[in-house]
Amino acid sequence: MNIDKKTIQEMAFWVRVRIPDDEAEVMAKDFTETLTWMGERLKSPELQNVPPMVSPFDEPILIRKDEVTDGDKREAVLKNAPEGATDEFFAVPKMVE
Repeated sequence: MNIDKKTIQEMAFWVRVRIPDDEAEVMAKDFTETLTWMGERLKSPELQNVPPMVSPFDEPILIRKDEVTDGDKREAVLKNAPEGATDEFFAVPKMVE
């Protein structure tokens, strides 16, 4: 993969940074080398004798029982509500017109 100065300047525009032209040339070269190196490593990963895993941790996954509850905690939730909350809903400022 070849990254050129124009691509570096486009990326800089989207992340809202200014990169001088001389630095963009160096960055383009560095990006190209890095992406080439990563691409080569990803082409042939060594996966022999690697056991499949569900989690990167050795602890077993704890699964709670799936129990239906009424969830009737209206008073507890509304206790911390901002002003304008009623027994039925929260009033929030309008964000989109």
